[in-house]
Amino acid sequence: MLKQNDDPTSHLESHPQTLAYIETTLAKKPLVFHFPDGLEQRFIHKRASDSQGFIHTGRYLLILFFIVLLCNVGFYFFDFIKQNNFALLRTTYLPLSICIIFILAAPNFPLCRRYFFHIMAPVCIYILHVVIKLTIIYNGDYADFVTYHLMMTIVLMAFGIRFVVPLFIIVLVCAGAISLLYGHYYGIDINYAKFENYYILYACVVAALVAISEWHERLAFLQELLLDHHSEKLTLLNQELARIAHEDALTGIANRRNFDDISAKEWDRSIRDKQPLTLLLVDVDFFKRFNDYYGHTAGDVCLRNVAQAIASCILRTSDIVARYGGEEFAVLLPNTESIGGIKIAQRMIEAVDHLAISHLHSDAAAHVTISIGITTVIANAQLNLKCTLDAADKALYQAKHQGRHQYVFYQADATDTPTESSSV
Repeated sequence: MLKQNDDPTSHLESHPQTLAYIETTLAKKPLVFHFPDGLEQRFIHKRASDSQGFIHTGRYLLILFFIVLLCNVGFYFFDFIKQNNFALLRTTYLPLSICIIFILAAPNFPLCRRYFFHIMAPVCIYILHVVIKLTIIYNGDYADFVTYHLMMTIVLMAFGIRFVVPLFIIVLVCAGAISLLYGHYYGIDINYAKFENYYILYACVVAALVAISEWHERLAFLQELLLDHHSEKLTLLNQELARIAHEDALTGIANRRNFDDISAKEWDRSIRDKQPLTLLLVDVDFFKRFNDYYGHTAGDVCLRNVAQAIASCILRTSDIVARYGGEEFAVLLPNTESIGGIKIAQRMIEAVDHLAISHLHSDAAAHVTISIGITTVIANAQLNLKCTLDAADKALYQAKHQGRHQYVFYQADATDTPTESSSV
């Protein structure tokens, strides 16, 4: 139960029973409840993390508190300590100092963080035993002095170490039982009335406060999990809406809206960086005939396969392939020279040919083919994105005019005559 989990996070969506338990518990707010194993591990992990944070933040105050305690002992009970040749300091306050230093240093060690409560429980039992033993052995002012410190120690352990209630009770019972056994073993006359009031009764009061605090904390923990769950669902929903808004439903590649947004940004970047921008417009040859002969269902499958084949030719994440219109696709290649665009066009033509989708009514080949218009520009104030699109469209028109199943390339500010073309 006490072992800490290195990865306490999990998605409630994949644990519907846990989600139902959280919602039911928050609705009913039972007076007594215990989490299922998975949630209990997460809750204990959180308490351990909070305790370690408390120790780290308040370490200097805790050290100051202990120093003040030692100064009070030395100032008010110096003669008492000197009587036994300072054995009290060696046998009691030195071990306590070591324990306190260990508690303050524990969060710095991975093993201690992982098994935090496993390690803190015996350390706290020993500290309580040492202080209780002093109240049993000695009488008078020093015994009263130690009793006050025992009460402060219990409070610090309850709300600093932040044990869960069952473990906190185990620590209190074990420390008290060991101290009583110690007293009986050495024949010490124990004042049970005093022990009952300053330890048992006080420990019960603190344990009750810890239980109330933990009850509220458990509900807050569930509320936080539920809020995180709803936030995560909202985030996923927004991501899905964004994907739908920017993705073509049929082909699975970017849609026209996404292309327009990205191309505008890349155009501005090309102006700023003075880097070339290459644009390809791709058209499926004689697609209307394909649709009329094979049917719209086959046409949809054809477009989907062609789109994926074209997209597979893109090598960089900065490049984008989008469905630009019915059977037309646009490909934007930032920071790409004309030779790079031509190589991509060649790969695309070969990739679609490799699909070998039968097209008996095509004048270009016996299978589905594509034609490509290419243009490359370095954006400037005299040009705009529409000019580039028009240039690529003119190149595509020329590729169709020359027989399709080929690419044609020319610059955005050129005449209607292409500078380079290739047929397959």
